[in-house]
This record gives sequence, C-alpha cells and structure tokens, in this order.
Amino acid sequence: MQIDQLILGKYRLLEFLNSGGFSSVFRAREEMTNREVALKALAKTAYPASRMKFLLNEFQAMSKIWGHPNIVSIHTVEPGEDDYVAWIVMEYVEGKSLHELMQEGALVLTDALNIGLDICRGLKAAHVHKIMHRDIKPQNILLTTEKEAKVADFSIARIFGETTEFAETMAGTRRYMAPEQTYGSYDYRADLYSTALILYQAVTGRFPFSGENKEMDKKKAAGDIEEIDRCPEVLRNFLQKALHRQLPERHQSATEMYEELDRIRQDEYVKQASELIDVSANSSHPKLAEALERYRKTFRLSLADAERMNQNLFFQRRQKEENTKREKLLAQVERHYTLAVSHAENQDYPSVLTELHKASRLCIDDQGLSKIVDNLFHTLNTINIPLSANPTVEEVVSLIQKLPDSESIDLRTWLDHQKVETEEPTGVTPIQPRVKASGSYRHVIEEASPEYLLDQVHSDIQYPHEEDALRIFRQIQIFEQQGRTRQWLALYNKLGRFYQKQAGNFVKKDELELVANCYTRARFAYTVAEKQRLARKNAKKGAVYYTRLARQFELQRSWEEAGKSYILSAYNHGYVNMPMLVEECHRMATVCYFNAAESAHLNNELQTAYDFYMLILAIGEKMSTPTKMVSEAQKLISEIPVVD
Repeated sequence: MQIDQLILGKYRLLEFLNSGGFSSVFRAREEMTNREVALKALAKTAYPASRMKFLLNEFQAMSKIWGHPNIVSIHTVEPGEDDYVAWIVMEYVEGKSLHELMQEGALVLTDALNIGLDICRGLKAAHVHKIMHRDIKPQNILLTTEKEAKVADFSIARIFGETTEFAETMAGTRRYMAPEQTYGSYDYRADLYSTALILYQAVTGRFPFSGENKEMDKKKAAGDIEEIDRCPEVLRNFLQKALHRQLPERHQSATEMYEELDRIRQDEYVKQASELIDVSANSSHPKLAEALERYRKTFRLSLADAERMNQNLFFQRRQKEENTKREKLLAQVERHYTLAVSHAENQDYPSVLTELHKASRLCIDDQGLSKIVDNLFHTLNTINIPLSANPTVEEVVSLIQKLPDSESIDLRTWLDHQKVETEEPTGVTPIQPRVKASGSYRHVIEEASPEYLLDQVHSDIQYPHEEDALRIFRQIQIFEQQGRTRQWLALYNKLGRFYQKQAGNFVKKDELELVANCYTRARFAYTVAEKQRLARKNAKKGAVYYTRLARQFELQRSWEEAGKSYILSAYNHGYVNMPMLVEECHRMATVCYFNAAESAHLNNELQTAYDFYMLILAIGEKMSTPTKMVSEAQKLISEIPVVD
C-alpha cells in the first residue's frame, strides 16, 4: 500500500504509523467526513479460514467496549481485499504513546497516577465483559494531548466463555508478562501485573527486573523488585503489592487497583492543598481559590470530591487554630491564677483582684458580659479591706494611701463634714455618691453589617437549632476565605431559609423571643444574599414579634427587657422604611427605660439610673418629636453628681 492511496473508495492513507506480526496501522482521512482515523489492516496470512469464526466472535465481543473513553474506539470494521482480511477503522489519538513519553524521562507522580487510573478504568470495562487484553505495555497505551490514557490494540485479547476462567496460551510481550503468564493458566489479574510494571517504569525510568528473558522470569517469580526506593514513597506499598510473586497477595480486580490508586491520588491532593492553605493563611494570598482549582485539574479530581476535601482541610485548620488559641488562653489564665495565689499568700488583696479580673476578661467574649464583670471588679476594688480588730495607725495610713485621688477627695470632704457636724450638728447636707460620666449622651445606636451580626450571634450557641445554623455559617466562612462569591451567597440564602423555617416552628410553641430572633437573623442572611424581598418580609415579622415580646415584658414589669425589645422592633421597622412605627417603638422604649431609671434612682442606684437616662437621651436624638420622658431624663440626670 502506498501513502495517498484511496482504500475502499473511502479512506485516504496519510501516514504509516507502525506494524506488528498480525497487522499494519496507518493514519488516514475519511473522505466523506474529512475525519482523521487510524486504519489497521489485518493480514490474511495471520487469519486463515479456520480462524475467521473466532475473529468475528472477537469483533462482536469487542464492540461492547469500543465507546469507552479509556479504550481506543473502533468506528467500524470494513471487509478486506487483496492481502488483507479486514480493515479496522479506529479513533486516531493525536498524541504520543506512553512509550514515547517515557523516552523523555521519568514521569511526575501526578501524571503517573492519572495514567494508571485511566488504564484501570479501561481494564474495568473490558474485564466486566470478560475480555482480557494480554498485552498491556507502554506502546499500547496512547495519550491524548491532555495526557488522557487510552488502552489500544486488543488484537490478541482473550475473550472468556461462560465456563472458562483461565487462559492457557502464552501470548503478549514477554517483558511485560505476569509470572503465571509464562507458564499458562492465568486470568484478568495478569493485565493488572502488567499495569504495575509500566507504572514502576514510568516513575523511575527503569524496569523493576533486570536481565534477559529467563533471568527476568526468575526474578518475577521470586518477587525480587529492584531498587524500590527509587519510587516515590507513596507508591512503594502499592507496587510491592501489585508485583507480589504470589497471585492471592496482589490486587484481585481492576476496581481494587483503581481504588487504591485513587486513594493515593486524593492523599497527595490533600497534602499539597493543605500546604497551600497553610501558606495562604500566614501571608497575603488572594487567589487561593484559583490555586486550588489548578491543583484539582492537575489531579483530575471531580469538583464534588475536591470541594469535600477542601472543606475538610479548612475545618481542620480552623479547629487547629482554635485549639492553639485555647491552649494559649489556658496558659495565660493559669499564669494570672498563679500570680493571684502568690498575692493572696502575701495578703496583697488588690493585686489578687487585679489578676482574677485579667483572667476573667480572657475567658469572656461577650461585650455585655465583659462590662458586667468590669463593673463587678471595679466595685470589689473600691471596697475597703477590713482592718484587724485593733488596727494600728500605720495600717490605717497604709490603707488610705492606696485610695485613688477621687476617693481621697471624698474622704477629706467627709472629714471636714465631721468637724462641722461636731461644731454645728444641724443643717448639714449629706454628701451624695458620685457616678462615672458616660462619654456623651449623643451615643447613637448604630447598625452593624449583617455579616458581622451573624458572626456575633453564632459565637454564643444556646439552642440546638443554632448548632445546625453554625455549620452552615462555617461553610460560608470557608467559601469567603476561598473567594468563591457565588457559593457563599447561595449558602447565606440557605441560612436565611433555615432561620425562617425555625421561626415558623417556634411560632407554634408561642416562644416569642426565639420567633423574633429567628426572623431577624433570617433578615440578616437574606440581606447578604441580596434577596431583598425576603429580607423585608422577615424584618416585618421580626418587628411584630419583638413588639409582642415587649408588651409581655411590660406586664411583668421587666422594664429594661421591654425597652430592648422595643428598640429591636424599631430596628426592623426602620429596615422596611416604616418611620411612624419606628417613632412609636422609640416612644415606648423611652417610657420603659424611664421606669427602669426611676426605680434605680429611688433605690439610690445612681450609676444604673444615670446609664438609663443617657440611653433615653440617645433614643431621643433619633426621634422627630422627643417624648416627655426625654426632657425628664435631661432634668434628672443633671441632679446626679458626676466624676469627670
């Protein structure tokens, strides 16, 4: 046959590719479709009349696997002419064979793993249809330009019948045969042994058994793998099993071999992705998502598998960071407690309180609770430490010297008062306690971003449903770190639906506070997800239930809680632009806070009363028409002595 010859009036020969004992292969063009194909000519001398029946049976069996992506496809079989019994028209793979690629040097681990997995996929399909290749070698593994492997040349394949499980004829390329293939009575597992041989050769650049045919056969039978330490460490156990001299110790199916290679591939991806995540966590790395996507494509992982592994890595890193943070925190707390014990032994009680205060602050994240603790320790620090039953002058003087300047002034004023009282015991005004001034009564209750608010509410888990919400929120934070905007917006939408559903459940139980909280959190999530209609809908419901909750607190005379609920209701009404309802909620809040302030004032709890008055003034500044309570608060606050 000549190049440029037209075969069967259909196929134009373009290039001679290779030949073997049974056939010759050409690159050709199908004239009608202009498609490039590979044309294999089967010589009549290799297929006498007595073998034609078996050849047709093989064609029919092979047709079941021709469409597999990791097996070279056969488009059709054309009847032969002259010296050829048939023409097999096959897919033309525009790339190198594995043999050609290996001539350039050892393969990197990822390429070897991907090619090994492709071969196993092809063999799985063939073995399911009882077809054994019998000649797996680098020359019969064709690679696309993307290095996807396709198993080629099933010309000496063995097709088992219903009752046969073993082949007895020695066939194949001796160098790549399994030990049992040399002696007969072998099965599908021989293909797996050959696959392991070419993987060893691919990653090391050498063959695992040296010597001529007989010497090589003895080494295979003895299992003497040479220089296994040349293989990447992650492949050594795999290859030692795959090339084991005893057949039962090897992989028993292409599926088993595929699964072990896939596990190695995933482990390698996790190792490299983990290193990348660690590096990006300690430096500026804005393109983490793009880098992880490149790794995914390099390892040819599915998007679902890669995302699952990435999420596990981010969770593990977060857990590691939290554990490290906790260990440091425990060490700091223990240091403060140790110092406190030491100060207690020396009867230095102010220093004991100082160390306990520092330890408490380390353990509290909630700002409101931190304020309570600060006030508590401030009160404890101002309490005079009891003197002994018969204190000396030195003890009294030492105690006075420890007083802050403001209290020293109060003490001198009191002493002066005592002198006046001795001389003129009537008509003296008692000294009023003083309170600390707030920064300014122009404190405005600002709205933080919904992302920040959701982060805050999920930092304190009190109810079972919040655990489920936290899991969604952690996934959101992972996607935010990866820069995957579309995914984290979708999860915010999911979080909104979750809280909206929980609100409906709590409505049935008449748990007003949980209903109002869930509707408001749903509003936050929908706002970030850019679902404004749903955000407004949940804001309206949240406002309604906070108002109902406030009225319930009013009946219980829980004035502070009622005031807070009215403020939260106003907050939601403001989101949906309902100014009249906002004004009404602010009006009711000033009434509730004034009742709380008045009660504290009557009990001489001036600091508490002062704080409530300041809050009323802050609310008043947000009102278009301040209530009478605002002017009364302004008046009463002026009567409270304040330390600047």
